[in-house]
Amino acid sequence: MGKYRAALLGCGGKGKDHANTLVKDELVNLVALCDVRQEALETFQQAYSVSACYTDYHKMFEREKLDLVVISTQAPHHHAPTLAAAVHGCHVFCEKPMAVTLQEADEMIAACDQAGVRLAINHQKRASAYNDYAKQLIAQGEIGELILIRAYEKGGRKAGNAMMEMGTHLFDWVHNFAGDVSWASAHINIDRRDAAVQDIKHSQEVNPRDRDAGLVIGERAFCAFGFVNGLHADCGFLAESRANDQAYGLDLICTEGRIALRRSVATVMFIHRGEFMTPVEGHQWERVSLPEEDQITGQHLPTIDINRVLQSRIIRSLLEPESTDAEPISSGRKGRAALEMIHGSWESQRRGGRVAFPLKDRTHPLQRWRDEAGLS
Repeated sequence: MGKYRAALLGCGGKGKDHANTLVKDELVNLVALCDVRQEALETFQQAYSVSACYTDYHKMFEREKLDLVVISTQAPHHHAPTLAAAVHGCHVFCEKPMAVTLQEADEMIAACDQAGVRLAINHQKRASAYNDYAKQLIAQGEIGELILIRAYEKGGRKAGNAMMEMGTHLFDWVHNFAGDVSWASAHINIDRRDAAVQDIKHSQEVNPRDRDAGLVIGERAFCAFGFVNGLHADCGFLAESRANDQAYGLDLICTEGRIALRRSVATVMFIHRGEFMTPVEGHQWERVSLPEEDQITGQHLPTIDINRVLQSRIIRSLLEPESTDAEPISSGRKGRAALEMIHGSWESQRRGGRVAFPLKDRTHPLQRWRDEAGLS
């Protein structure tokens, strides 16, 4: 039995991933469920043998004396439960994107800091051992100095929705290697024309099957970032008709080689040694595999199990940090940085030029754009 009492808030599709992690994690006991839909609660109650079920998370926090809550609701419903959890001294593991606005993200971080609880966002790639290995190779000078990051989205969505779905993972992955952003510049278009204020839509207006991510814009987006340490990153959202997880990932381009990291959960890594690398005849990629992440007793882990491993690492960093002042893996501050990269891209399109970070106005840039145009 685990040492900590955990609850799941949000019994939808993503909630299944989190529930599977919680019931198998050795640190926690899944003791409570919460969802506004009674039928969803009943389904999860039967599947995971949890007796305490709530439709009101305030009552759940008051009665259950929780150590951890996993918030698996949609983006507009991350802010208020996080503030409530902080009041009750409960650590928070929240789904991405962290919030709809930077103002909400700021308040979530401040509330958890004030209450002395830890906040993490489910950017599970942060927990992958492949990141540390790639950083180690670069630090040791194996392939020279890192000078450029190119990031590739998996496709299957228009850019506006993609940026708030898998794009938040992608931006977080870039941030993991590049650090704090200095500026953003984006070119966002629709039908090969610049996206304009009349093109702003709600995410579920663009695609009713997608989750509620608030206002979005754009069919294709080309986002560039400069970082405080001088690095540069280019991130493309090309609106390919089909999703391809094998294409999703980063190229870490160095002066004497390149590292390719691919896939949204089960990382695939390749390394090429040699300057001026391009994927042409005569250039060889070396496949890299880390057994501590990919295998157990010689058997390759399926993606669902690797997802569980990564999420469990984040949970452990929340509940049993290496030191009292240690930030959890994929902290709230890092989750906010990914959201700011999205909003900075939209603000750049609104202004028609480069924008400096941190963004001074923490309200939603697309809502401001509509307000200024009298379209509210």
